[in-house]
Amino acid sequence: MSFSPRKSLLIISIALLLSVGFVLGGQAAEKRARNSEWMESLELFGKVYEKITNHYVDEIDPNELIDSAIDGMLSKLDPHSQLLTDEVYDDLMISTTGEFGGLGITIAVRDDYPTVVSPIEGTPAFRMGIQGGDQIVEIEGESTKGWKSQDAVAKLRGPKGSEVTIGIRRVGEERVLPFTIVRDIIHVESVPYAFMLKDGVGYVRIANFARTTADELKEKITALQGQGMQSLILDLRWNPGGLLQAAKEVSELFLDKGQLIVYTKGRLSQQNMSYYASGEDKARWPTLPLLVLVNGSSASASEILAGAIQDHDVGVILGTTSYGKGSVQTVFELAPNKALKLTTAKYYTPSGRSIHKDRTRKEEETVENPDESSAKPKTPNPEQPSPEVFHTDMGREVYGGGGITPDVDVKPNLLNDFDVALERDQTFFVYATEFAAKNPNVTTDLQVSSKLVDDFYALASGRPKLGEFLKEVDLKLSRELYDQNGDYVKEGIRREIMRRVFGPTQAYRVSIDKDNQIWEAVDLISRAKTREGLLKLAEAERQKQLAKAADATAAAPMAPAVKGAPTVKKD
Repeated sequence: MSFSPRKSLLIISIALLLSVGFVLGGQAAEKRARNSEWMESLELFGKVYEKITNHYVDEIDPNELIDSAIDGMLSKLDPHSQLLTDEVYDDLMISTTGEFGGLGITIAVRDDYPTVVSPIEGTPAFRMGIQGGDQIVEIEGESTKGWKSQDAVAKLRGPKGSEVTIGIRRVGEERVLPFTIVRDIIHVESVPYAFMLKDGVGYVRIANFARTTADELKEKITALQGQGMQSLILDLRWNPGGLLQAAKEVSELFLDKGQLIVYTKGRLSQQNMSYYASGEDKARWPTLPLLVLVNGSSASASEILAGAIQDHDVGVILGTTSYGKGSVQTVFELAPNKALKLTTAKYYTPSGRSIHKDRTRKEEETVENPDESSAKPKTPNPEQPSPEVFHTDMGREVYGGGGITPDVDVKPNLLNDFDVALERDQTFFVYATEFAAKNPNVTTDLQVSSKLVDDFYALASGRPKLGEFLKEVDLKLSRELYDQNGDYVKEGIRREIMRRVFGPTQAYRVSIDKDNQIWEAVDLISRAKTREGLLKLAEAERQKQLAKAADATAAAPMAPAVKGAPTVKKD
């Protein structure tokens, strides 16, 4: 190995010294003592590094050693600070720019192979006739059995104009079908769904905040107005965020020029910034009744938008408390193919609420269902400290403590263990693929007959992995268990047939038929003729929920005294 520890140590030391010097330049004299501490720490790091590389019993890869040291430093920080690998950096760029070079397919692993969920209309894969349910069994002659989705994605993406050859196994075809597809730039919609529900209520879902989000949203809302929309539900559930600029541009559609959207505070003064609406003098839709859906997976830019809308009384927030990812990350380019994403500030809503909810790295990794773990309403409870109260422009109470607390708290209907097992096994998807191959003339008004249900049960009964998933939760597939969950089974069958034949939008419309949060929102907004009327209805509903919570607390049995526990004397 030609690596020189001393030379590498010198390079690292110079780089760190320059960084320290840049940070400390112009700092007050009282901080010079800390400068000395940093230098001593840097010197200790260099000595340890040199001893390990020169004297450890086994030869150590110097790059791995440095990466481990960096991982150790980052482990002491928040979960959002990380050294970006090529793959992570590429995914970050795709999520924020909304485009990449590829084929135009959504894939997931089905029965040990990467499988096409659906092609994106107008893309190379769509034009070549790739279908939902196609198993990608080969890429460039290499078997894909046992691959993860990201393994296939890495092989399928590439520069515009380049070719990739894949082998497809399709239901009804005996041989593997070869396809050579020329990659193109794939544009990913950040506003994938927009349609009318009922009673003049329009529905728009924002999946993430990218460079094109505001333009997409304007186009979708304008189209809905042409269909007679009188009020709007904006769905930010499961939206992980994205670009701050995109959140600002979307907020400007609903705020007047000059209104504060969000501000940041960090350790360094240059991180303290305020962002104001700078678009049109008046909001594009100044009187449109607006209701925003959030849940425990709404984060970052989603929370910026929801907080601005709530604090300025532009709309009503319904659902469960958002995730609380209110920290600002700055990406520092370190070297070719290396970048550091570092938390440098925190976000605050116009009323002064911190969006951020502090979590350790371990807590971040173990949050399996944010809607259950972080979506508890911040209602007054005599047994707990009252949440910090802030006020909107009109004087309505809103709560601090991390995340955006909804004006109207509505818990979601969660799947039971049997439903989850069916989804994990992709039983619906497999059935829909076989059904569509045998029934090419399906229409959107398809009703799931008892025969389809029987056929589905026969398929499910022969899937060993489904049995394993059920065994994990102490269940065994039986007709009785199956019939007890008949409504969900019928919904899943219809949803996946719609996806296979008509695409993701039609499947999504089926999936929200039983979405209680959406229909609670429709019921509330349908009763309001104006934005002011919607705010009043939401406040009345909130007061009912507070009273109900207080009654439940008063009726709860008192916990038995614990021997040796401290007591509190009340005057």
